[in-house]
Amino acid sequence: MAEHEDDIQIEQSYWLTSRRPLEMLVFLAPFILLYEICLVFVLRNDQGTITNRAHEWLGRYFDFAIPEEVGLSFTSLVIVVVLLLWHVLGRHSWRPAWGTVGLMVIESALLAIPLVVLSRFVHELLPMVGQNEPILGSLGPMGLIAISIGAGLYEELLFRMLLFFLVHTLVVDLLRFSSLIGTLLAIVLSAVLFALYHPPAGPEATYTTARAFFYISAGLFFGVVYVFRGFGIVVAVHAFYDLVTLFAPD
Repeated sequence: MAEHEDDIQIEQSYWLTSRRPLEMLVFLAPFILLYEICLVFVLRNDQGTITNRAHEWLGRYFDFAIPEEVGLSFTSLVIVVVLLLWHVLGRHSWRPAWGTVGLMVIESALLAIPLVVLSRFVHELLPMVGQNEPILGSLGPMGLIAISIGAGLYEELLFRMLLFFLVHTLVVDLLRFSSLIGTLLAIVLSAVLFALYHPPAGPEATYTTARAFFYISAGLFFGVVYVFRGFGIVVAVHAFYDLVTLFAPD
């Protein structure tokens, strides 16, 4: 009986429940909902919709069948469906651990702090030329919040969830390397691609050593967080970091 009780405690531990798909979905639902509302009422103008390139790239896969505006929102549905399918296939309980969801907010905010500190340190040591995109200056507070959430959702969906899945499929399932090798390769590859994904912005922008160092470091950090803490946490860490950066750029 004692062993059975220990098993229950381990199964319900925060470390595990925070990585279950249902808790991730409940945790990310407010982020997704707020972003979708802002996508319609805040980020859309006569020239189109302001969003990040990862979201645009993912949305293009659905442009052949549905309008672009719907395609951008369809990617949010993809996240929901993936997490629900994962939940069903894993046969987890349909009762989320609400305490876990609250702790995930705190953990995400705390994990964003090292990245903010690193950003400030690198910026002071070697100023990152052209780090802010000019278009962001036209957005109000809600627009900046939405951009931060969108970056967390879709850049992590692309560079962590999808890329890690593809690398694992190729390296581990097909080439028969160990899971450790596949994970390490995915972390490094995603970090390099993440850095290349963030080119300098502005008329005088150059790709400085500081910029490359920071984004590779950030990509490695996000990769490690994704591996050990899951998709939900890494999305929120990314969003919280962007929020701090956009609202306190100096």
